[in-house]
Amino acid sequence: MKKTIIANNIPSYIIENLEHRGYRIVDNSYEGYVDAILFDSNNSSLGYLNVFDNVIDMNYGAFLVDVNNKTIDEIESILLNRRYSSIF
Repeated sequence: MKKTIIANNIPSYIIENLEHRGYRIVDNSYEGYVDAILFDSNNSSLGYLNVFDNVIDMNYGAFLVDVNNKTIDEIESILLNRRYSSIF
């Protein structure tokens, strides 16, 4: 099952590509739990995260992904593996 992701100030081509790959992209009005929160460190800060308190499953957590300078394949790899790079 693909992940539910909040995207804040993310370029539309990233959102469209992830939706095409089966991800559910929602905004901060979403009231269910999310697997990841996408942000662009070049265009926004993390100060907006307090609005997502109601969507983060505290038992599992939502993974923060900085999409700045990353390809769609790199973003998807991060989402699937819940880490930015291989341990080895």
